[in-house]
Amino acid sequence: MISKNRPHETPPCPARASPIIAALSQPQPNTTVCTVTGKISGDATPVLREALTDARRDDNAHLVIDLSAVTSMDAIGLYALFEALNEHNLGGGHLAVVVDPHSQAIHELHILALQAAFDLHHELARALHACANAGTATRKTTPSDRRPPTSR
Repeated sequence: MISKNRPHETPPCPARASPIIAALSQPQPNTTVCTVTGKISGDATPVLREALTDARRDDNAHLVIDLSAVTSMDAIGLYALFEALNEHNLGGGHLAVVVDPHSQAIHELHILALQAAFDLHHELARALHACANAGTATRKTTPSDRRPPTSR
């Protein structure tokens, strides 16, 4: 197992807000996992964006965003994940998201949005398996991929 953990944490927050931690690891060749713990909100999205930017710098074709330890996520957090999808698709590779199906932390509508755009899994092992079986040219089609070609 390749392991390179680099946690990213939010600066000290007010007592009412939970910190977010986004740790990167490489549990298998050519795949980076970004494990997110805590509350994904507007204040915490810079930490998530920085971790996902670092994950792309690892030059791995595949990325798994593990949200199974997230305590809550608002619409701004969801938007940050869609930004990551756009950035990752520019480089190709496979992008998977892990969500705990029994968690009440992520709103059902957000899970539906994630499912529509990402390769969604309920277990990290299944997401890693999907990445291992995906070629660098194989990825989930996004709405931007379905645009008709422009004529010159």
